[in-house]
Amino acid sequence: MRPVPGLTDCDRLAANPPDPDRIAPGVEREDVDLPKAIAACRAAVTEYPDVARLAYQLGRCLFYSGQSEEALRSFEQAAAQGYRQAHFIIGLIVTRRYAGVAFDAARIERHWRAAAELGHFNAQISYVRAALRGVFDALPDRADDAEMKSFLADARDKAGYLGGLLVDDLTAELAARSRDAT
Repeated sequence: MRPVPGLTDCDRLAANPPDPDRIAPGVEREDVDLPKAIAACRAAVTEYPDVARLAYQLGRCLFYSGQSEEALRSFEQAAAQGYRQAHFIIGLIVTRRYAGVAFDAARIERHWRAAAELGHFNAQISYVRAALRGVFDALPDRADDAEMKSFLADARDKAGYLGGLLVDDLTAELAARSRDAT
């Protein structure tokens, strides 16, 4: 196994601004040079197949270029290696049915829960919000209220002002639901 690389051309060309684990300044979607970024990320993933960040960034560029199936394979590769942003993005793609991907509550739950457990702020919020809206109600294995409360407590520590308001609202909604259930 090769050592984990430092900053690569893939990072410089394709890092996503909201990715909490990026190691380069984020590049906004409209500023990504897709042909260069895809080439750089393909080369990086070939050289470092065990670096989930690079697989995620390749997936990001492929998705933006309309290569959705290959993008999802890259995201799944990164998620399988524990990359929390990949887990979050897969859940987002499935939730919003981007690129013709079918809605699948179990897939959303699995990926957002994994990302939330890894401390991904957006996943912590998204998981609890989806659960409170009934998205996961039919699933036998889902986070209970105590686990969701811990997601929100962790998210609260990372939230800015507006994010904090959302966390506070979801916390109150979760507490009310818990009271109503007893």
